[in-house]
Amino acid sequence: MRYLSSIVILFVIFISLYSSGCVGTEPAEAVNTTVTDFLNAVSDGDYDNAFLMYIGEDFLAPGSIEFQFKRNGIVQNSINEITFKDQIITGNLAVVTAVCSITELNTMGREVGHSQKEVYFRLQETDLGWAITKVSFNEPIIVSEDDLIEIEMPSSPVDPIVNNAPILFIGAVLLCAIGLYLDKKEKKARAKPKNVIDFTNATPMQKESVAQYVRFVPSPQYAVGKSSTIDVWVKNFAQQSYDNFAVTGTFPTYLEVKDANLFFGKIAAGETVKQTWSVKPTTAGWISINEPTVVFEYMGTKYTCVLDPVWIQVQ
Repeated sequence: MRYLSSIVILFVIFISLYSSGCVGTEPAEAVNTTVTDFLNAVSDGDYDNAFLMYIGEDFLAPGSIEFQFKRNGIVQNSINEITFKDQIITGNLAVVTAVCSITELNTMGREVGHSQKEVYFRLQETDLGWAITKVSFNEPIIVSEDDLIEIEMPSSPVDPIVNNAPILFIGAVLLCAIGLYLDKKEKKARAKPKNVIDFTNATPMQKESVAQYVRFVPSPQYAVGKSSTIDVWVKNFAQQSYDNFAVTGTFPTYLEVKDANLFFGKIAAGETVKQTWSVKPTTAGWISINEPTVVFEYMGTKYTCVLDPVWIQVQ
């Protein structure tokens, strides 16, 4: 679902950029492309499609395009190559001369010769691109602002997007930034180790062999309702490091603990480290932390050990 949302956002950004003019082809190239598409449609006999590219008054129907081009020696499948010259673009008006290499055919459709034919075009830029407004076979067309015609383009489903392109663009950028931030935050959260100690495949050890290098040091005084600490010290007397060293315990309900699981990570040979339990007693008297448990890895093997309870006195 996240990827689908990203595609939609990118689509909105593209539409916004396109409609604002940030994305698009050069006018000269767009003019030549429109004329090329028109002439290719004529050569293919697709006069309906050619008529869709035309908004002038020379051709009143697709059939009139076929008639005029046949009258001037351009029939179906006769155009071999199209080149351009004398292009002039003024504002949203353009004129261009298309030089068509023509294969001359007889009435039987057989090739009888070759020639070149110049066709003159005037185009006008609209909301949907360049459109042909005049075609001449006899003489070049002059650019004149008087030739501008009023064009009423039919509405389309993307009009609301185009009309609100700046707002949509800003919104799309913000949505994209929020999406990237949330995705990064989610990945970071997944990358964090969970606050759970893994005892899987751990080999039990006697508490006498572990108690000598793990010490629990309570604070000098505890009071009901006040936060205090219990320090857990670990000394590595071995020649190799302890890996993934962790300590936990079972706390009674009347001794609140911020986090029962303490993670020491790697403890190098000869190193002494400390972690702290933050606790708050809710009743007076002697309170015990039962089953203080140690788990660690040493030279590729995981070990675990349960130590004697830790007692504190609450006043």
